Amino acid sequence: MGSMTLVIILIVGAVVIAGMALVFINLILKPSAIRRLNKMVEEERKVYGEEPPSVAQASQLITQRLIPLARFSAPKDAAWDVSPLRRDLMAAGYRSESAGMIYLGLKTFLTFLFPIIFLVCTALFQWPLESRQIGFVVILLAALGYMAPNFVLSALVSRRRQELFENFPDALDLMRICVEAGLALDVAIARVGEEMRIRSRALSDEFRLVVLEQRAGSTRNMALSNLAMRVGIEDVDALVGTLVQADRFGTSISDSLRVHSENLRLARRLKAEEKAAKIPTKILLPLTLCIFPLLFILILSPAIANIKHALKGGGEVTGESQTAP
Repeated sequence: MGSMTLVIILIVGAVVIAGMALVFINLILKPSAIRRLNKMVEEERKVYGEEPPSVAQASQLITQRLIPLARFSAPKDAAWDVSPLRRDLMAAGYRSESAGMIYLGLKTFLTFLFPIIFLVCTALFQWPLESRQIGFVVILLAALGYMAPNFVLSALVSRRRQELFENFPDALDLMRICVEAGLALDVAIARVGEEMRIRSRALSDEFRLVVLEQRAGSTRNMALSNLAMRVGIEDVDALVGTLVQADRFGTSISDSLRVHSENLRLARRLKAEEKAAKIPTKILLPLTLCIFPLLFILILSPAIANIKHALKGGGEVTGESQTAP
């Protein structure tokens, strides 16, 4: 009886110790798991460009204030999906549905903001301006405020397209290597998008959108055509046409990528040679305006000084000769 009681006590003790150990392990490891999960979330936010809550709330507040102003600049009965403004915003990297309304609201806001600032400064500092001059400046500032977002958007589109153009050949080489290694084209695009994020976030986002469109049910050709439409670069259009033809006629995608990569590098080399050939013509104007006047001054200033001194001395001599008799 005593041995049976001892066995039961040992079993119960082992169960209690095991339960306490599990609770202790859960208490110890659960915070670390939460920390790891939070770390993964922060890394995903950094990778995919998600904004922190404070920035998101501020942008949402600005959006709510600007959208009501968009009705003054928005065109009537316009097809938004195929409008040039929609394409420009997508080329600049702004793909949200409210991007167009924010853009138009900002145009209206700046149209009224610049003249108001000028009128307030005129009243505070009491600038001596006539009513006609004030009206002219107000109209000029209103036009400047209305056109300023267009210039900024054009600059953003040009900068993003330049970034895509510079990093696209490297992405194409990586894609060709992945396809030659045995990966499917869809998997290769996803892998290249992940690898190119450190080098070019814009190009990685475009490849990521292609993958997401295919996962949503779009065909490969449709997703690639949307990529070419968003980017607006001739090299990407040529690549999309090459891949569509390879998929339609059943040719090797690896060979198509290799040929397109060689043609792309040849075109880039020719463009570089063209830019190098234009350098003498472009440098002629700065050389004429900046360097030649200095050379003329350095070369002719001693001669001009000698001529002036000689003319001054000759005038004095002639004056003495006339008063001598």
